[in-house]
Amino acid sequence: MTCPVSIRSSVVVETNAAQTARDRLSDYSGQPSGESRNLGDMKSYKICDLILGSNIPLPELLNANGKSPDCTFLLLPPQEQRPPPVDWFHHWRLSDEEIWLSFAKLGCDYLLRFPGLGDFFLSHEPKEIRCYPASRTPKRTIVHLLLDQVIPLFLNKWGRLVLHGSAVCGPSGAIAFVGVTGAGKSTLTASLVSNGLPLLTDDCLLLEENAGQLLVIPSYPGLRLWDDTISAILNNVKPALSKVAHYTWKKRLRARNSEFRFCVGPVPLKRIYILANPKETKYTKKISIDPISPRDAIVELVKYAFKLDISDREILRGEFECFARIVRLQPFYHLSVPRDLSRLPVVREAIINDLKNLDN
Repeated sequence: MTCPVSIRSSVVVETNAAQTARDRLSDYSGQPSGESRNLGDMKSYKICDLILGSNIPLPELLNANGKSPDCTFLLLPPQEQRPPPVDWFHHWRLSDEEIWLSFAKLGCDYLLRFPGLGDFFLSHEPKEIRCYPASRTPKRTIVHLLLDQVIPLFLNKWGRLVLHGSAVCGPSGAIAFVGVTGAGKSTLTASLVSNGLPLLTDDCLLLEENAGQLLVIPSYPGLRLWDDTISAILNNVKPALSKVAHYTWKKRLRARNSEFRFCVGPVPLKRIYILANPKETKYTKKISIDPISPRDAIVELVKYAFKLDISDREILRGEFECFARIVRLQPFYHLSVPRDLSRLPVVREAIINDLKNLDN
């Protein structure tokens, strides 16, 4: 039996506090948590190691019909974004300092707001994600936010370790790439996938500890790529593409027919590369792979972990203990590559040779 990497040392829920939070959430959203669920009308899907019940189709995910959901997702009617009954405790900001995502805590529940796009409520009991979209937000955008932003944070709520990273299944284990947005995680992953390696995940690197080793848990069979990356990697192949969201030109590449393979089970982590910040590699022409000290690896993990609640000291303490264990189990490496798509075959060869050296 595998055991999740634990971030919480313990979770104590006060019944009265939880009920009060649900009452406040109900007053705010106008919909009591769990009241609108009708499991008979829902389909079940698998994402990471969650069985997700949903009241809308999620074709990006693998079907899990016949299995009882671990949690549910409800897309509800559009609702105006109003000030929450509590203050925001954290914001994610874009490079121009515009707020991308705001966080509020309501007892044991959370409100995640994407300004102008929609509100997601994460309920503690029952385990439920409810979305009230903005009136003009397309459904595909809501699905993208759910799969690629909200689910990793929801997993973190329950003590799971999720990194901003992508991974493939190599001959002797998982190869993972972690880094900031634009560092090349998806591009390097897609390059290896196009060379025959099965995909494990794209920017949702869920790690699990088992018998003294780290496992990578597959997310879902899809990659999000820019057009120039798709052209450089797939050449004349016409893949199954769909738009990710209305606000980006990125396309979602799904695993269909023989375009690429997807690994459905956990895989031991063989190598984890921390990608150089693209600002530092704009004019880089050479490929470098260098070991990272355990201390510096912890700093990188802190940087790139999905964190739902940065105000909870217990979670942060447990997270740091988790990171300290991980860096003893797995060596980390810094990877710097040229920002040139034409060099991808050379970069891919350098990574494969590095893995061969590891095996020797």
